[in-house]
Amino acid sequence: MKKQFLAAILPFLVSFSAAAENTAIDSDAANNESLHSALANTDVSGFRVGAGVLNHDSDDLLDDATGYVIEAGYDINKIFGVSGRYSNATFDNDNTQNPSKLPGDVEISTFGLYTDIGYTLIGRNNFTIKPYGLLGVERIGVSTDLGNERFDDSEYAFAIGTGVRATFNKHFVLAAEYKFSSVDVPEYNDLDLDTFSLIVNYKF
Repeated sequence: MKKQFLAAILPFLVSFSAAAENTAIDSDAANNESLHSALANTDVSGFRVGAGVLNHDSDDLLDDATGYVIEAGYDINKIFGVSGRYSNATFDNDNTQNPSKLPGDVEISTFGLYTDIGYTLIGRNNFTIKPYGLLGVERIGVSTDLGNERFDDSEYAFAIGTGVRATFNKHFVLAAEYKFSSVDVPEYNDLDLDTFSLIVNYKF
């Protein structure tokens, strides 16, 4: 599943690069002072809300937990943004194929607050693209259900990551992102989460 997820993200990122190239200011336009000034002064701040899909992977305790993420964020300026997210993903392990993994029906839920730091590149036709680094704090909940036995635990963790976010026509936003976080699960090994997500936002 992880390979398929990465394969899905790759053309998504390539399309961003192509769009950035097609909307970049050409040499003639760059000499037009009024156009250059207008693009340089474009206001990219604003609230955005959205949702998407994600995939958790951990070599130690689970494989390919898939689920959803919802997000509310604010772009402060061309460099800084903040967001709050909730996500929920599940992983079904019958404990026979993967006895070292978390057993039973596993649910991973996270609530996090993040800041993204990068630089917004501005093209024509209200197109922008922002590669960024991500820093945040998450509360990660882990639960397993074996029918006659249930395990629940939640811990706080730091998250780091990287991503790219593109805005079309000022309102339609697409983002692809990778982040890493690690939390200690009692009775098990550390849960090192590699998380890949695709998120669609509407920006106000």
